[in-house]
Amino acid sequence: MSIIFDKLFRQFSELYENFNPSYFIIAVVAFSQGVQHLADLSINYMLKDDFGLSPAMMGLYLSYTTTPWIVKPFWGLITDSKPLLGYRRKSYIILFGIFDALGWIALSKYGTDSLYSALLLLFLIQLSTCFVNVVGEAILVEVAAQSSRQQTNFQHGASKNVSIFFGVRAFGTLISAFFSGQLLHYFTKQEIFLMTAAFPTLLVLVSLFYVEEKVDPRSLDQNDRRNNTMQCIKDFWTFFQNPLIYKPVALIFCFMMAPSSSTIMFFFYTQVLGFEPSFLGQLKFVYALSTILGVLLYNNYLKDVPFKKIFITTTILYYFCYQSMIILVTRKNVEWGINDKFFCLGDSVMLQLVGELNLMPILVLACRMCPKNIEATMYAMLMSTINFGSTLGSQWGALFLIILGVNQNDYSKLWLFIIVTGVFILMPLPWVGVVKEDKILQSRDQQLAQLKKKDFESDTVSTSNLRQEDDQQQLLSENEQQKS
Repeated sequence: MSIIFDKLFRQFSELYENFNPSYFIIAVVAFSQGVQHLADLSINYMLKDDFGLSPAMMGLYLSYTTTPWIVKPFWGLITDSKPLLGYRRKSYIILFGIFDALGWIALSKYGTDSLYSALLLLFLIQLSTCFVNVVGEAILVEVAAQSSRQQTNFQHGASKNVSIFFGVRAFGTLISAFFSGQLLHYFTKQEIFLMTAAFPTLLVLVSLFYVEEKVDPRSLDQNDRRNNTMQCIKDFWTFFQNPLIYKPVALIFCFMMAPSSSTIMFFFYTQVLGFEPSFLGQLKFVYALSTILGVLLYNNYLKDVPFKKIFITTTILYYFCYQSMIILVTRKNVEWGINDKFFCLGDSVMLQLVGELNLMPILVLACRMCPKNIEATMYAMLMSTINFGSTLGSQWGALFLIILGVNQNDYSKLWLFIIVTGVFILMPLPWVGVVKEDKILQSRDQQLAQLKKKDFESDTVSTSNLRQEDDQQQLLSENEQQKS
């Protein structure tokens, strides 16, 4: 434990030496998103106990509420090209932070009245959290791009910034996980929802002090690519059509589409193993701690390892860690004298640690692929690919549960579910060669140079037109003086 916090201290010391004020708002956005997981267990228990949902239906309904994360490019396009009250980032954080807080307050009062009202409010919360996340990631990519101009190795800058965002978010999750299970022993689900509203409220208050260059909408030059929505869409589509870009995106999508087992395991933990909320909170704490450890390991020792090598290695390791759950669901661990809680804690550490090492190269690659002027749109598209794949994974998982007849009353084929869904983890490996990091960066730089050239030509034309207008105005004034 002391080693982990020593590494964290070194990371933040290095960050302090090269401090950029934008890091503060990035950290607050990430922390707020992570700490809102305080209500995760309460939501699961609400859907399971109050509304009597089966594992498959819970997975389906929860996947529907995450739809806003699938259309992240749309939110990125808005914040990239449409300033709100003079700000591209700040105003959106404040607005959707308020919506987020109101969503939790409404969930605490009306969430348990009906299933549909609960799902609608969860959808509003996800939408608000997603939009704030898009803005935070846009600032993240901008800072990474600025750092790249001062560093010879952009990989280091990208991995550092991604590590900061996801590390702080995991730290927020760590804190919420520590209390989430215990709080359910002393407070109702509704009271925990109300507590969660405090975190987006805090984000709104902090965002009021965020310093951002103000933009006057009336003075925006529509020839500037960043201010022209249609031009942003064209730039995005031109960039995405490149095979060096869309092939890695397709690979990421296929990888994230592996069927999920999270909902059925929640039921198995509570009904078969009899785990109480306090221990489930401890499991979430271990997840978050393993995530932070994975971020630190990657940023300190693995960031220079080629994508192909680390992705293949961690994917294979993750597959075997995932298959180890068969030991638990078939109760072999009891035959071997291994306590259920001890096994789950150890298995969770390995699964989450290897899973984070597996995901970090993808996130860094996404950050490196983003071109100038459409940072939020491009990064949001890449993140939405991950989210869309995860959503489909939840639905695939629900479908396999129904096909195999696994539910809250029959876990006899849960081991088969784990075997079948585990195959999907390995399926993308034969196509990992489509990711060519050096060529991706070269292509991005070439397109950036072309955009700069077009912007220069546009500025030249605009300047020439302004000069002509000035000359005409001067001639008119001289004519008027002669007449007078």
